[in-house]
Amino acid sequence: MADPITILIVDDHDVVRQGVHAYLDALPDFVVVAEASSGEAAIPLALEHVPDVALMDLVMPGMDGVETTRQLKTVSPRTQIVVLTSYHQDEHIFPALQAGAISYVLKDVKMEDLAGAVRRAAHGEATLHPRVAARVIQEFHG
Repeated sequence: MADPITILIVDDHDVVRQGVHAYLDALPDFVVVAEASSGEAAIPLALEHVPDVALMDLVMPGMDGVETTRQLKTVSPRTQIVVLTSYHQDEHIFPALQAGAISYVLKDVKMEDLAGAVRRAAHGEATLHPRVAARVIQEFHG
């Protein structure tokens, strides 16, 4: 069997971090290596663990998910960022993607679909929620 996909979860809500952690860690191809409740805490964890994928909330106190994504990609360029958020407005989508996120998933996602997005991200493939994909295409078309 291939090495498991290593994951860092960054979210300021305990219930989200713990729930996602419990689900993903129970799958045989994943290992959650760390959790961070803030962007500030995520950067040293990314340096220490160099995870394959970071699940990133966008709206957090202190350093937000966009800046955390930017800094995390600087300290751990191989780590793929999957945004996991409740927000699908342009002011969240485009800065997150420009900062280096490969995927943008909304928190209403089914757990098995989230697992699929993590697997695809680990292989360099993007996942965009349909509403987000529509906005990206509209922006591209001008």
